[in-house]
Amino acid sequence: MKKISLFTILIAACFIGSCEKKLKCTDFKSGTFLIAKDSTFKNAHKAIRTDGFHTQISPSGDSLFAKIKWINDCSYKLTYDKNKMHLSPFQLNVNRRGGILVEFGQPINNIMPYVSVLKGETKTETYRGFLKKTNK
Repeated sequence: MKKISLFTILIAACFIGSCEKKLKCTDFKSGTFLIAKDSTFKNAHKAIRTDGFHTQISPSGDSLFAKIKWINDCSYKLTYDKNKMHLSPFQLNVNRRGGILVEFGQPINNIMPYVSVLKGETKTETYRGFLKKTNK
């Protein structure tokens, strides 16, 4: 009797675990997200993505507009959108150098780690952060 109960519990646990939707890179292509340096998402920026466009809103309410060119399902190039905002010298330089390369890691539930690479004149800088999907 104990073996049957234990077996039933194991089967139920496997079934429940398999029903949970596992997110993948394509789930982070569009939607609304929080962007943070760590997975606590304190003082996070909000990002809204649709059809190759990215709008980022800082905690203070400042907006940044960018275009996204997808390289594959898990990486893209981001360039600042000069048609939607005045670009700073830094942003102009980023665009001249081909934009910011962003590559996704392995998602954990609704959180996607990412690495962004920015090539400068004398060095390349790498930033790590997390995206949290807030809608479907």
